[in-house]
Amino acid sequence: MRLERAVLVVTLLVNLSFPSGAVACSCVWGGPFSKVALHKAVIILGEVLSYHKNSMDVQVIEVIKGTEDRKTIRIWGDDGALCRPYVSLFPIGTTWLFAISALPTKTVGEQLRLSSEEGFISSSGNKEYAISVCGEFWLKVRHEEAVGRITVDHQSKLMERVPLKDIITWLRSNGTAFRLSTTPVAAPNQ
Repeated sequence: MRLERAVLVVTLLVNLSFPSGAVACSCVWGGPFSKVALHKAVIILGEVLSYHKNSMDVQVIEVIKGTEDRKTIRIWGDDGALCRPYVSLFPIGTTWLFAISALPTKTVGEQLRLSSEEGFISSSGNKEYAISVCGEFWLKVRHEEAVGRITVDHQSKLMERVPLKDIITWLRSNGTAFRLSTTPVAAPNQ
């Protein structure tokens, strides 16, 4: 009985010692890339150039959806408590399709309530982005193919591939041009 009480007291003290904002991300998986990407305002084809803290600088190869005129953008990842992937998941020199969200920009005197997916704000005049982990918001690009969880409706290790030109055409049509035809990938890292 004493041991149970001691464990309960320690558990309560640990839980109370962390502010509510320091708790790790909690979100529902939104689905595969073909489902969640269509709801993002910006989708780019980009190459990871470098890391800065928990963000990455990405060279914009092509804007697939939305508007972005700059050749390099910053995309923020997880700092340990946000609903984002760690940027180390995207090695420097690799190319990806990213479905991203612009971080809100704070103006003088404005109070912003940020969700755990957003977490930060862009500095005035310097729009930055975030990528969510609450769904498959990225696909790796290799050999003119996009690879990842493209249409799989459940969270699993099953990966698929599709010709890059096909998914770009499909995304630009907002998913109406044709039905995506994917091929399973033999191993998760291929």
